[in-house]
This record gives sequence, C-alpha cells and structure tokens, in this order.
Amino acid sequence: MQPLLKKNILLALILLFLTLLTRASHELTSLSLPDASLAIFIAAGIFLKQRKWLIVFVASIVSLDWYIININNMTHINFETSYLGHVFTYIMTWELSRKFLSDGKFLKAKLFFPCALITIILSYIVSFSSHYFLSGWIGNPNFYDGLNFLGSNFNSFFIPNAVYVCVLYVIFKITHEVSKLAMFKKASNL
Repeated sequence: MQPLLKKNILLALILLFLTLLTRASHELTSLSLPDASLAIFIAAGIFLKQRKWLIVFVASIVSLDWYIININNMTHINFETSYLGHVFTYIMTWELSRKFLSDGKFLKAKLFFPCALITIILSYIVSFSSHYFLSGWIGNPNFYDGLNFLGSNFNSFFIPNAVYVCVLYVIFKITHEVSKLAMFKKASNL
C-alpha cells in the first residue's frame, strides 16, 4: 500500500472516530460534546481531497444519524427534504475547504478564519432554514418567524463550531511546526 494512501486512511479513521465521538455523544450520553462535524469536514476537505472520501464521510454521517434516530425511537425526526439541506451543508463545507484552504493555505489565518466562519454561517443558514421551512414541524412557516428561529438558535450552533475551528487551526499550526522541526533535525543530522 502506498504511504500517502496509508496516511489518508489513518486520517480518515481518526476523523470518522471524532465524528462518532462528538455527533453520537450529543444524542446518546449524558456527557455530551458538541457536534464537531463541520470542523471535521473542513479538515477532511483540506487533506482528503478526493471525492470518494466525501462520499465516505457523508455516508457515515447519514448512517450515524439514522442509527441514533432509530435506536432512540425518535420518530419525530425524519429523513425528508429538510434533511437534504442538512446534508448539503457538509458537501458545501467539504468543497469550500478543498477549494480555498488546501495546498497549505489553511496555515494562513487571514484566509482560514474568514473562510471557516463563512462556512459555519452558510451551513447554519442552509441547515436551520431547511429545517424550519421544509421539515413540516412548523405550521405555516413564514419569513419573519424563520428569521426569529434562526436568531434564537444561532449561538448554540455558532459558538461550538467557532471553538472547534479555532482548535483545528491550532492543531494545524502545531503539526506544521513539529514537521518543520523534524525536517530541520533530519537535515542537520546529515
């Protein structure tokens, strides 16, 4: 197996484990970590650029959601049109990260943070608007009440995702510095 493929598989497994840990915990355990799926999709879009990985990650999220909903008998949650908007946000996050943050651009804070924050905000608007207008849970949805719905749920979505994005950036910077030091040490030993 090629070294790059091994690294990609290892990274994918780590990211999928983190998805399971954070996405499932907020539904299944009393100790709940906020869902880190957006930050994980940002990282996966940067490093696992091939669309086959996108399919693996989207399939894992849909499967995990399906499992959580069924195991907890959450019949009020359904996989209808509104869920497609939710899934679309992950595809959008992946593509934006792949397009604008790959090839080392993710190390530039002036590019990383605006792109990540725009991704979080767009994901929030698309996901929550599709839920509000398309889920059927709201009788007679309208634009004004939709804005109120978005406003009342913004902090619970934005703050955890912004924190995860900051943690992700710190991890990127640390691993970049560690790899530079390792290369410097290796070069000095020659």
